[in-house]
Amino acid sequence: MFESMFIFTVLFGVSHASDAVVSPAQLGPPSLGFSSSVRSVCKPIPSTLSLCHGIGYRHMRVPNLLGHDSLREAQQQSAAWLPLISKLCHRDTKKFLCSLFAPVCLPELSGPVSPCRSLCEAVRDGCVPVMSAFGFPWPEMFNCTRFPRGTELCIPATGEQEGRTAEEVRHEEALKGSVICDACSLAAEGETDIQDNFCHSPYAFKMRLGSVSTVGGDRQLVPLARSRILRWAGGGAERAEGIGGAMAHSALWLQEGGTCTCPGLDSVDTNKDRELEEEQMDNRQLKGGGKEGNGAQGGWYLSLAQAEEGRLVLTRLVRWSRGDKELKKFIRALLKQPCPEL
Repeated sequence: MFESMFIFTVLFGVSHASDAVVSPAQLGPPSLGFSSSVRSVCKPIPSTLSLCHGIGYRHMRVPNLLGHDSLREAQQQSAAWLPLISKLCHRDTKKFLCSLFAPVCLPELSGPVSPCRSLCEAVRDGCVPVMSAFGFPWPEMFNCTRFPRGTELCIPATGEQEGRTAEEVRHEEALKGSVICDACSLAAEGETDIQDNFCHSPYAFKMRLGSVSTVGGDRQLVPLARSRILRWAGGGAERAEGIGGAMAHSALWLQEGGTCTCPGLDSVDTNKDRELEEEQMDNRQLKGGGKEGNGAQGGWYLSLAQAEEGRLVLTRLVRWSRGDKELKKFIRALLKQPCPEL
């Protein structure tokens, strides 16, 4: 029952003053002055809600804390706040805005969790000078007095939970990485994701990884030259003439991958020495005319991507967990699909 609450605590450091056990019925949202006749439900955060991409959770409460009754309304209203995120006026701007436009959905609670007043005040104090420079006031709908002081369940500003107990620290360590990156999934469901979305994706690859690194909060994946392009720029691999199958100098990006876990990929990061030995063995087999093994940087991956601001950003990534024959059969089936050009 409390598993998602623990994960939420790791994500946002939920603030509540009392250590007493609180029943789910007591953890409902405070009244923020926005009413709706629509019953509160959990829904997946749509890809069109760009403000909250990579926020660290996948489902939101509708209506939200601003009284928006539909995902479409939340998306339309939130778009106006994207420029403020880019101004970097406070490190918690995105956390604060998404807690209102796309409040996290926890099964144990009957409604959304609001931001703490201190979170609101921290973001307000950091961003008001920037907004004022462009002639915009801090809006009444973000009036910080609407939000709880931290004596009840709420989302605090980053760094407020410094006085954690040893047990809370152990819980955090145990649950680190529990939030799965949006582009990643387990092997079984990942294969279905690849199959279902192959024709709708402008880029698709079968690849082995030469390196994985974190750059500015994102993860950069550099494929080896033996990787294969399956789709390129909305069409077949033939569109990639001049690039061919040699992808050693290209990179794919897992947005905000430094703050979430990616099944299959993270096991690569934690077992680099073993995989280096396997890759060396793999190379010796190739030089000797033998068959290609499964070692190089964690085996084969299937991925889908889209172009964003000059980078290839992963939308799906799955590590292949079965044999080479099954992989070849799977790829043949993908390429036989009558995909329209995008």
